Amino acid sequence: MTAAAAALPGADGGRLLLASASPRRRELLRLIGARFTVAASRFDESTLQHLTDPEEYVRCAAEGKAAEVAARRAGIIMGVDTDVVAPDGSILGKPEDEEDAARMLRRLSGRTHTVYSGVVLLQSDGKTVTRRAARLIGTQVTFGDLSEAAIRAYVATGEPRDKAGAYAIQGGALAFVTRIEGDLSNVIGLPLWTVAQMLAEFGVPLWNAVPE
Repeated sequence: MTAAAAALPGADGGRLLLASASPRRRELLRLIGARFTVAASRFDESTLQHLTDPEEYVRCAAEGKAAEVAARRAGIIMGVDTDVVAPDGSILGKPEDEEDAARMLRRLSGRTHTVYSGVVLLQSDGKTVTRRAARLIGTQVTFGDLSEAAIRAYVATGEPRDKAGAYAIQGGALAFVTRIEGDLSNVIGLPLWTVAQMLAEFGVPLWNAVPE
């Protein structure tokens, strides 16, 4: 056991494990001083393709990611899923190519869409889940009217390539946004206010953690 793990409440049982390989989520989690270990989930999201309700989808995806890790690792496991939902209610995943990215941005242009995140915390002994908490967060984002030239120039930067909804609000797409209602960090990929409250309830130290 490392010194970092031992310093957390409950030793291994209190170690925070992030069931995600997302660099953005790692960066955001570090902002609130949480000490954690990345334990990327092997959960297969294709098993949820039958779900069409965005809120149900993000809840189930976050639960699935956390549960897969909880079945093999002891600690407090955080599963997160964030999805961009088009104005017509359909889920926008990551674009397949530049043309797909441009199509997504046209759908968002001049309109308000919603970004949903599901966050699940599971405390596990490596086999059995002994405690569970779940939250759903929604943020509304409004884009201005985007010209075709602006869309093409942004897509050409490559930034939309691995982003749900084909944009990164923490990057160049911030210039597209005319209004946000709700938690900005949720749109980036981790709703920090909600996460901080959940971690505090589980006894995970924040803001005073020793860097990894």
